[in-house]
Amino acid sequence: MFHQRSDVDTIRIGARSSTLSKLQAISVGQKLIEKNQNLKIEYFFRETLGDKNLEAPLQSLSGQGVFTRELEDDLHTNKIDLIVHSWKDLDLEERPGSSIFSVLPRADQRDLILFKPEIKTCSEIQILSSSPRRTYQLHSFLKDHLPLSLRSKDINFVSVRGNIQTRLKKFFNSESTGIVIAKAAIDRLLTPILLKEYKEEFLRTSEFVRESLNQCLFIIPPLSICPNAPAQGTLAAQIRENDEKLANYLKEIQDMETETCSVKEREALRKYGGGCHQKIGVSYLIRPYGTIEYTNGETEDNIQISERRILNTKIQKFHRSEVWPPNAKMAGRQRERLDFKIPPNSNFFVGRGYAFPSDLIIHSPKQIIWTAGLTTWKDLANRDVWVNGTVDGLGEAEPIGIDTMLGYKANFVKLSHADSDSNFSQYPLISTYRVSSPEIPSDFDPSKIKAAFWRSSTEYEIITKKYPELKSVIHFVGPGSTYTKLKRELGKQAESRIFVSLSYEDWHAENTYE
Repeated sequence: MFHQRSDVDTIRIGARSSTLSKLQAISVGQKLIEKNQNLKIEYFFRETLGDKNLEAPLQSLSGQGVFTRELEDDLHTNKIDLIVHSWKDLDLEERPGSSIFSVLPRADQRDLILFKPEIKTCSEIQILSSSPRRTYQLHSFLKDHLPLSLRSKDINFVSVRGNIQTRLKKFFNSESTGIVIAKAAIDRLLTPILLKEYKEEFLRTSEFVRESLNQCLFIIPPLSICPNAPAQGTLAAQIRENDEKLANYLKEIQDMETETCSVKEREALRKYGGGCHQKIGVSYLIRPYGTIEYTNGETEDNIQISERRILNTKIQKFHRSEVWPPNAKMAGRQRERLDFKIPPNSNFFVGRGYAFPSDLIIHSPKQIIWTAGLTTWKDLANRDVWVNGTVDGLGEAEPIGIDTMLGYKANFVKLSHADSDSNFSQYPLISTYRVSSPEIPSDFDPSKIKAAFWRSSTEYEIITKKYPELKSVIHFVGPGSTYTKLKRELGKQAESRIFVSLSYEDWHAENTYE
């Protein structure tokens, strides 16, 4: 039998004793006080079994809850009122006598790979990671997306345990070339909360993490290939199930988008059994055009899973003679190289591989290169260019999210063609080439067209100017600026006439037939 708290003005928050866990707990406590200034918060931090045993791989530790059991005992014996967890550390088992809420907006759910500069001269690539999911996903990802000169090297993964500081110290004191960390952890440690009692610890840790990052190259793998551990980046608050007043306080600091996506990710993993031994990642992203689901991994039965889709998208079948572009391939265009000038201290957002000229000089290994999609990433990597990340085909409005990690605002310029629609761009345009109008087959008959996939707003403008009747067809677009432009142009008709697909290849496979 659990007892109701008698003092509703004091909330005793428990968490693990790492600096990161303290930061997370205090961020929740401060948000509760911000919403209810009559509250008093007390903090209780302790080590768990998972913190004490740093040698054994997580999957080998017997039982569940290696990071939670002691704290849950404290909760149910009324020593504390609330536990703040990294929700990804909570196993998928039911917790009788408890209620769990997601709290605060989600931090970045992506992984971060740090590399020593020596990666360019080492004989093999050795990466520290204790996660079977990361090992499975990254082995194939890096083989395709590292610069060409590094791809002949063997990639090996070595288990590592401990808090962020411990893992980083092990990394720098080892012969390992890289280490994988949840980006949310790095961002949180670099945004310390200056609570007097912990100020010195937080600032010391923040400085150590900053110094570590400054010594490294980095890559942020895309969620479409390397989806996160379910609920990665989300904080969860666990309370006794009969504590209705505290539940009401927590509901005031919930972020419903975070709650929805995190719950869906955990439910998706539950289908495969769950647990830290799983090699499966699941990401949900809510965007204006729908909810995106990415799943990638391997089941315990060695069945490979790879799925990327927008949920609840209506599939509409069209014969290939009824769609633009014709002949089941994008319309060809001729390209002409232009002179260009890059502002000093610029980082590059690259629309297509051709937009990055072969004579473009990279002045520093710290100069950041971000791509519009994975095809562009591969194009550049095949030319031995180090790419840091991508918006994964989701459009320029997709947050890059690296300023906290860098410690400064990353000033990007967009490398693209001269007719790129700058009205919808997030970055100043540097035109490195010009493209011709799309090539139209001589036997093209616009009267037969019922649907079109537009690769860009420029293509839409050129083709519909020549064939105005194509404005009235069903429009399919990627989730970027073309979607925004057509949505504005069609107004009230947009909902029934514009549909988003993650790529032309996905759309073509799902919506056309011969």
